[in-house]
Amino acid sequence: MKINFINSGFASITFLLITGCASMTTAPSTSPSATVSIREWSAAYYASAAAGKGTLNYNGQRHHFTISGVGAGGAGGQKTSATGKVYNLNKLSDFSGTYHGISTGLTLIEGKMHAKLTNGNGVVMYLAGQTEGLASSMGAQAFEVNLTD
Repeated sequence: MKINFINSGFASITFLLITGCASMTTAPSTSPSATVSIREWSAAYYASAAAGKGTLNYNGQRHHFTISGVGAGGAGGQKTSATGKVYNLNKLSDFSGTYHGISTGLTLIEGKMHAKLTNGNGVVMYLAGQTEGLASSMGAQAFEVNLTD
């Protein structure tokens, strides 16, 4: 009985945080430096792990990268397909690194996600996408991004 109460409370808090924090992941109206598309798979039960790959479109060229990460907050499993805008990318080498940020999402078979991620070089990614699976997420995330070409 206690576990059901805790899980119900966690689900309610997650929903409120998701709806309240969605505006935090809105990209600025200025022109982006680049765009990205990402495919990622994740699993969570209060903590999360994720892995995937993506494409960066920068200065007219496509660059492939991998993404892997861990986080706090959430439950379930999902596949994410996201696109986004990249800001403050002054040179290609600034893209790789550890990104920190907040992501929000709710997936009941199909859903949506939003994330704002920033790395140590000041590069910021604003992502929005579709999810498939059964999961809720709202929490701090850390992702390692590495260019592969």
